[in-house]
Order: sequence, then C-alpha cells, then structure tokens
Amino acid sequence: MTGPLDVPDIPRWIEAHGIAADPASWRRPLGAGFAVGSDRARLIVVVGDADAGEVATLARERSAYTMLIAIERGDLAAATGRGVVRALLHTLPDGAALPPLEGAAPLPVDASLAHVPEPLADELGAVRADRTIWTAVVEGLPVAFAYAPWRSARWFDVSIDTLPQARQLGLGRIVATAMILDERMQGREPVWGADEGNLASLRLAHGLGFVQVDELWVAA
Repeated sequence: MTGPLDVPDIPRWIEAHGIAADPASWRRPLGAGFAVGSDRARLIVVVGDADAGEVATLARERSAYTMLIAIERGDLAAATGRGVVRALLHTLPDGAALPPLEGAAPLPVDASLAHVPEPLADELGAVRADRTIWTAVVEGLPVAFAYAPWRSARWFDVSIDTLPQARQLGLGRIVATAMILDERMQGREPVWGADEGNLASLRLAHGLGFVQVDELWVAA
C-alpha cells in the first residue's frame, strides 16, 4: 500500500490516486520523483521530477506495464524507449446534466462472459466483485460495458467497451450515461481519457458534452 499521495486531486492524477488507494499497490522512488504501480492493472504512473535514467530502468523491468507520464515531461516519455501516444483528458463542464437513458443495468455477478473476448472478459472479471459494471443486453447477452476502474475523492475514470457486433447502436452512450449518473450520486465527477487517435471514443465523449482539460503521455 502506497498511502495517500501529496499530489492534487485533478484529472491527470486520477490513476495515481486510485492506485495509491489499493492495498496491493507499490511505490518506487525515481530520483526526486516517484512511481506508483498496480500489478493487477499492469499500470504505472510517474509523478514529480523523476530521473530519466531511473524511468528507463523501470520501463525495462516492467516491460508489460503501461506507463503514464505528465505531458510536460517528454524527456521521461522518450526515456521509456517505447512508442508513446498522447491521451486527451476530458471532463463535463460545471457538472453538465445528462438525461437518463433506458437500456442499461448492472451486470449480474453470475452473468456469463464466455462470449466476450478473453482480454476484456479477464478485465471485467477482475473488477466485478468491487465495481458496478453497467451493461446493455442484446439477444440475451451483455454486449456493452461501462465501469470506473479508478476513483479519487473527486473524480472517477470512465472505461467503456462495446463488442464489435453491437457497435453503432448507441449502446456505449447508454451504459456511459448510466455509470456517470450512478457515480455522481456518490459525489464524484467523470474523467474521460482517450488516445488522440481513438476517434470513436472522442466522438462519444464530445457527444455527451465532455471537453478537453489536459493531456498525458501513454507509453504502452
């Protein structure tokens, strides 16, 4: 367990705060900065004035982990030795209202995910015990999913997946809206992050009223 982080509770640090709240997480000094990591999610967030050489060492040691790095630290992104992409972070301005949409419900804890591609099924299976997964059903099968993988005191991260055969039906919008309304009842606002090349995700975010507020480097 890393303990509380002395970093602002703002959208760019939502994963860092979420990782720090996990008793199984870890923290590693990187010169004047540090990294927090989740082995379950294979995710590392680099925080503060980290040393580029130590970031490079960590990237080699945890080659299967995705690393998130502040957009101002392009030197650290380059030090990972990986191809990096720019993630665009969005929020809903002034808590913009969303109309409830019909068709979403929590995924039952015993619902089969045998029809879901293995990586997504593993991801959903790992979180379904302690996260509400909102889903939309087509022909008796859950085909669209939304949940909050990371939370801080003020924010929650948006994760949405729709199976290929159910895309272009508006189901992503339905499950996203249900999740956002549910999390807002618990006092948190959404953060929508998407790689700049993920046009489908960006279109959905903008259609719901999200606006860009920040950026991060993602070294996958």
